[in-house]
Amino acid sequence: MKIVYDHQIFLNQQFGGPSRYFCNLIETISKKEHVKVFAPIHINDYLQTINKKYVYGQKLDNIIFNKLPDKLKEFVKYKILKNYNLYFQKKKLLDFKPDIIHRTYYDDYNTDSPVVLTVYDLIHEKFHEIYGKKALYRPKKKALDRADKIICISKNTLEDLNYYYNINNKKVEVIYLGTNAFNNYNVQFKKIESLNEKYLLFVGKRTGYKNFSSLIKAYSLSKKLQSDFKIKCFGGGKQTKHESNFFSNLKIPFDKVDFIQGSDQELKELYKNATALVYPSKYEGFGLPILEAMSLNCPVLCSNGSSLPEVGGDAVLYFNPNDTDSILESILSAVYSDSVLDNLIIKGREQVKKFKWEDCVSSTIKLYKGLI
Repeated sequence: MKIVYDHQIFLNQQFGGPSRYFCNLIETISKKEHVKVFAPIHINDYLQTINKKYVYGQKLDNIIFNKLPDKLKEFVKYKILKNYNLYFQKKKLLDFKPDIIHRTYYDDYNTDSPVVLTVYDLIHEKFHEIYGKKALYRPKKKALDRADKIICISKNTLEDLNYYYNINNKKVEVIYLGTNAFNNYNVQFKKIESLNEKYLLFVGKRTGYKNFSSLIKAYSLSKKLQSDFKIKCFGGGKQTKHESNFFSNLKIPFDKVDFIQGSDQELKELYKNATALVYPSKYEGFGLPILEAMSLNCPVLCSNGSSLPEVGGDAVLYFNPNDTDSILESILSAVYSDSVLDNLIIKGREQVKKFKWEDCVSSTIKLYKGLI
């Protein structure tokens, strides 16, 4: 079986959950099937770890690219490089003649091969106002109509997909993600200082629905918590001026919140040494960080909405993400109780067994074969 993964997510992301998901798929499935990635120009770090015989493409120099002004960067990516990639991808598809094309994002283009599309979440539809769009904004419609099969990464994502797009369920299959996130990437590991101090871990972007501000507000309400624990943030970029002012207004000392950028190996060390992961997101399509934490014996405190209870089961201490008192109460009830933390670790070890990467791969291959 000949399978192609297109350029889209690898031009969109330098790193992140969706591109890591696809690189894991590519690396695993390439051991059984004939796989190609057509990403003529991309910016993705994970794709660099994949055997070059499976990848047609070249990574852009991110050191230079990231120095461009944001508007110019977007213009280069989506007006110049995107069209360049589509042109050369079209030629390569004619030569390769794939049995399946697995599109990695939601741009639509003509193709003769059966198309598989993975839907991660419905964030752009649910939070359309954040993106300056109207309530009827439906950016995935053409790609969804074109797809022969659609993969949703959770039942919650499937429910949201049907709500916004009224998709025929016969066309859709739920395939859960798995937890091999730290197995595939031999990237340079930079040792993180001060892992011996007590801290709460926050992972990912810090803006909008990710709800980092509510965590900080809850943290500011307890001087004891501030005295005993720092907050370490991984990913999401450097501290912004807005965040500095926000911390100052809440009278949080500047040295109480750390901002760390790095590889998956550094993230792994942060999970292993954290007192707990606090995940206050108001919406997720899946919530892979809570499984990553569980797999490394890191207790999880998280929001009680969207897909998170579906993934977390009874192995998580939940809170209302819209209530800072609820967030603080969950944190305090966990971090000062060894029995609560130990119970979360034990339950987490069992919960993570329900989400095996091998099951994700085998279900995906079965879906591909059903289209041939």
